[in-house]
Amino acid sequence: MALVSHLSNGELAEWCEQHLVGAVDVAHEVGERVRGADVTRPAEKVDRRHWSQVARTFSARLSALVQAAPPYTTLLGLIRSGLASWDWAHAQAARYPTHARLPAADRARALDFRPTPTGWLDLRVAHERGAAVLEVDQPNTLPPVHEPMLTELFDRIRAYLWEHAPLGHVGGPGREAGLARVSWLLGAFAYAYRADTTHPVFHLFKEGSPTLGQLHALADDTAITDPLALIHRLVTTGVLDDLRALTGSRAVGEPWGVTAPVVFDHWDDGTLLLTGPRGSTLLDVNCAVRVDSGQRAHRWVWNLLGAVWLDTADTHRIRTVAVYFARHGILLTWPVDVLAELTLRGADPAEAQARFVTLAGQRRDEDYARRLRWRASPTTQAHQPAADR
Repeated sequence: MALVSHLSNGELAEWCEQHLVGAVDVAHEVGERVRGADVTRPAEKVDRRHWSQVARTFSARLSALVQAAPPYTTLLGLIRSGLASWDWAHAQAARYPTHARLPAADRARALDFRPTPTGWLDLRVAHERGAAVLEVDQPNTLPPVHEPMLTELFDRIRAYLWEHAPLGHVGGPGREAGLARVSWLLGAFAYAYRADTTHPVFHLFKEGSPTLGQLHALADDTAITDPLALIHRLVTTGVLDDLRALTGSRAVGEPWGVTAPVVFDHWDDGTLLLTGPRGSTLLDVNCAVRVDSGQRAHRWVWNLLGAVWLDTADTHRIRTVAVYFARHGILLTWPVDVLAELTLRGADPAEAQARFVTLAGQRRDEDYARRLRWRASPTTQAHQPAADR
């Protein structure tokens, strides 16, 4: 289970409910500030899948603004779906600018490495310490036959991003439409990692490798125009300039920070780390229409503050946290100490952090032990090929 799952129920959620009592007030104040804004919505009626699909598309486009890094969830989704192997995914990750200069031995397992503001995080080492950050159960399949086509696809995607998506720059409508289609496709493959392989993109592979044209044509107009509208709003509201300011106003072509930073065991494509001269900003991108939906709206406060607390080695140097409400065009930021003060209502931050980290560590260790027991069970082994045992 991811950290966010433990913040939804269980002992960690109960502790937050009892001790992070000011989070409700923070969320309520945010809801009041956002409520009066116009909301960017699709012009046509959409199905339930549309909303998460657009969130993945928009996140992929923002990631291309921040860092020329591999689309981690996309590659893991291709592995989990059985369309590609680990070796293929590592080779693809090694071709991105962030990973291209790794030593040869590290490039051979490039997907295990994540850049940080202070160097590199080796997820395999983290896994050996008990973390489960890159667990992917690949289905029992024949050797992947789609890798040649996928290699051509990713070569074209990298070339397209290099030519049309310089870091920190949003182009004109025509260029952004092409980037939205690329981002949609990356998000579609990523669906298999966070969810399952029921996304329509995987249906094309059932009778052989689809053509690149078939893949690009799969997104309907609404799936492209909606994230395009969010990009347009990012620029016209001035939020893009505000985000640039958080990086120290870096020039076009310079990286803004880190995409999908790994904190503790958790990483998410909707989270970005903007590195500035006075430390980093942990940015959560929210594409929801309702900001104050339900009684659990304050859990995003727990998630942001908890992520800062769990970075016990100060690897990411987080000094500010922020939420961008993409459909409202509103960016809200807090210095970490201010958000902690508002959330704790006078309680000691050091004591609260220590207890939170202890509880999160216990939940992580329990999850990992449960996974090891599952893998060792006779039922599980009976369904695994001998090479995977």
